[in-house]
Amino acid sequence: MFSGPLRHRLVVEADAHPNLMLRLLEPFAIHDVQPTRIRLDGPADGRIDPANLGDMRAEIAFVAPAELAERLWARIDVMVPVRTSHLVSSATADAAA
Repeated sequence: MFSGPLRHRLVVEADAHPNLMLRLLEPFAIHDVQPTRIRLDGPADGRIDPANLGDMRAEIAFVAPAELAERLWARIDVMVPVRTSHLVSSATADAAA
């Protein structure tokens, strides 16, 4: 079994909250994990209506041991604006995601 760092992709669907990206990246900074790729799809018009936040989808690729990846996922999954999230992991030794 491979025990080194794995490539991961965390996919999050959430309310389009103005501070969502900051909240999603904070756990990575706390655990010294540098994302290798970040994609954020928000409201098409770029506007955020506090009465109707709309949808936002974030994909964060990173390299980390499986235990740390699951810890990051668990922390993000319980955030208030998050509706759903899932973690996809790949058992490869490649350092780039």
